Amino acid sequence: MENITLGTLASNIIWLGAFIGGCLILLKYAKSIFTKATEPITKQMLENKKELDEKITNLQTDINQKLNVLGSDQCKNYIVRFLADVENGENLSEVEIERAYDAYEKYTNLYHGNSYIHSRWNKVMGGKRK
Repeated sequence: MENITLGTLASNIIWLGAFIGGCLILLKYAKSIFTKATEPITKQMLENKKELDEKITNLQTDINQKLNVLGSDQCKNYIVRFLADVENGENLSEVEIERAYDAYEKYTNLYHGNSYIHSRWNKVMGGKRK
């Protein structure tokens, strides 16, 4: 340690600075190579994500449409069965009657049904109250 001169210290500091600068340049170069190498992969991943999002949206729309048809059909089936029971003079409980009104309201308001169900309902249930 006694033999360290100002010149030796200066050259060691310059060497250390050059070493750190070289490492930084190598890191920057490696980063640019990595970015160039992964850019096409990233673009492809984004395109694939967009395609999948579109397919998912189409599937959701399709499923919702099919569920609406299924729900509407179930309401119609229940209402038709209920109206047949009323016409045949079946003894129906209050719960069954309320359920029929619920199904009719759902069919009319949620599914926007407008068909023979309305005319049949009005004919059979016209004067009857909930």
